[in-house]
Amino acid sequence: MARTDKKTIGPGQTNKLGWRDLIENSGESHVNDLPKGKALAVIGHFSDLHVCDAESPSRIEYLDRFSDPDNKWRDVVGYIGTYRAQEILTTQVVASMVHAMNELKTGPITNAPIDAVVVTGDMTDNAQKNEAQWYISAMNGGKVEPVSGDRKKSEWVGSHNVDYDICYWHPDGAPVGKELDRPIAKFGFPIIKGLVEKARSIFVSPGLDVPWFATYGNHDQLLQGTVAPDDDLNQLTIGNQRIVGLPKDSERPEVIMPAVAEVGPVSYPHTKDSPRVTITSDQMRAFNTPGTFADAHIAAGGNPAGHGFTKENVENNTAYWCKDLENIRLISMDTVNPHGGWQGSIDEKQLNWIREKLLEAKDKYCVLLSHHPSPTLINDFAPSGKPRRVIKDELLQELYQHKNLIAWIAGHVHRHASGLHTRPDGSTFLEFTTASHIDWPQQSRVIEIVKEETGIAIASTVIDHAGHLDWQDKELDYLTMAGISRALSLNDWQRRDDFNPVLARHGNKEDRNVVWRVTDPF
Repeated sequence: MARTDKKTIGPGQTNKLGWRDLIENSGESHVNDLPKGKALAVIGHFSDLHVCDAESPSRIEYLDRFSDPDNKWRDVVGYIGTYRAQEILTTQVVASMVHAMNELKTGPITNAPIDAVVVTGDMTDNAQKNEAQWYISAMNGGKVEPVSGDRKKSEWVGSHNVDYDICYWHPDGAPVGKELDRPIAKFGFPIIKGLVEKARSIFVSPGLDVPWFATYGNHDQLLQGTVAPDDDLNQLTIGNQRIVGLPKDSERPEVIMPAVAEVGPVSYPHTKDSPRVTITSDQMRAFNTPGTFADAHIAAGGNPAGHGFTKENVENNTAYWCKDLENIRLISMDTVNPHGGWQGSIDEKQLNWIREKLLEAKDKYCVLLSHHPSPTLINDFAPSGKPRRVIKDELLQELYQHKNLIAWIAGHVHRHASGLHTRPDGSTFLEFTTASHIDWPQQSRVIEIVKEETGIAIASTVIDHAGHLDWQDKELDYLTMAGISRALSLNDWQRRDDFNPVLARHGNKEDRNVVWRVTDPF
C-alpha cells in the first residue's frame, strides 16, 4: 500500500557511522475536514524524476564534494547537488512510482477514478535525448534500457572501470589494493555487489494506466539544470572525453559558484587544462531543445499522444501547452530561462498566452502547471537584444485577475510545500509543490478536486513508490533497486546535520496529507 494515510516510511536507528535503515510506521491522517461533494477531477502529481545518464562526460558531479561536511568551502558554496549516490537508479524509481499509482486506481478520499497524472518538470537530469527516451519509456510502459556509451561495461564514476575516486560511492566496494571510498568507510554506505551493472540492464516498466502530461523543467533544457548548452558543450557531451575535475589551481568559490548559479548567465567550469579520462562516445547524449523534447513525446505515442505537447511546440520550439479535461483546464507553462541559471521566469509572449487561455476558459476551473513555483521565478537575466523575462510579481499580478484559476501545481524545490494566494477581492487559489523522485522522500501525490456547497476542496494524499523497504538480499529487480535508491536518498551524507537537513524535504504536516479550501468562482 503506497498511501501514506495508511502507512508511512521513515528513518530507523542510526548506526555508529550515521547510516539509517528505513522502517514502516503508522499512517498520517489528513489535516482539516475531509471534502463532501462531487469530485471534479482526480490527478496524480509526479515531479523531478531526474532520470539520469550518470555516464555522460559533461556532468559536473566533481563539484559536489565541495558540499561535504569536512570541506573548507562548504559554508561558502552551500548545497550543490550535482552528484547523488542513487543517480544510476532513476529509471527504476520512476517505474516503481508508476507501479504504485496503477495499484491505487482511485482517489483515496472520493474513490473517483484517477483522471490523469501530471509531471511537473525535470523529467531528465542533464537535458539529454537518451534521458528523455528512458523516462518516456518508463512512463508509457515496456522495455527500458538505461545504458549509454559502452554497452558492455559501466563508465560511471562509481564503477571500477574508470579512475577510482574515494569521494564517490562504489557499490562493489574498493578495487584490489585500494582503500574504501568515503561513503562506505566514513558514512556507512553499503556494499551491494553487482548493482552497478544490474542498474544498466533492461527491465519492463508497467506503464501508467491513465493519461499523463509533462511540464518542462530547467534540467530538461540546461546542462545539469544550470548551463545553457552551446555547440562546444554538445560536442563534449556526445564525445569520448569525460571531465573529472576542475582545472588546476581553480578550487575556489569564484570558480565553483558561477557553475551552479541561480540566475544566468552560468559558466561551465572547465578549460583545456581540466583533467579528463577517455570513455565511449554516444550520439544519443545530445542535448534537447524545447522543440526536440516535445517531438520525443509525440513520436513515442502513449496516452495521450504528445502528453500535452503538440506539433505547434515542435514547429515553434516552445514547451508550453493547454489541455482540457472534462471539468478542468490544465495550463502548462515553460518557466526555464534559456540563457542559464536554475531559477525560473517566462517571456512576455508566454504571459500573453496564459492570459488568453485563462480568458477562454470562462466556464472551466483552471489549474496552472509549472516546474518552478512562484517564489523561485526570480531569474530575469536576458542578454542584450533578447526579449525581457517576466518574473513572479508580474505573473502573479496577471493571475490575480482570473477567478477561474483555483490551483497552481509545481515542483523544482524537491519538498512538499503549500500555501494560499489571496486576491485583492479576498478570493483565493492554492499553490503547492511536491517532493522529487531523486531525493528523499521520493514521493508523489494524488490530488482530488471536489465541488462542495460552500466552495472548492482540494485534497492531497502523499504516495510512496512501490520499491521494497527490505531490499537487502533480494533479487535486484526494479522494485528492489527503487528501494535501494530510497534508502540511499535518506542517507545523503551532506544532509545529516542542520546544513540543509534531509528530513526537511517532508515539509510540514499541513503540506502533505491535507485538505485545502479555495473560493469557487462559479
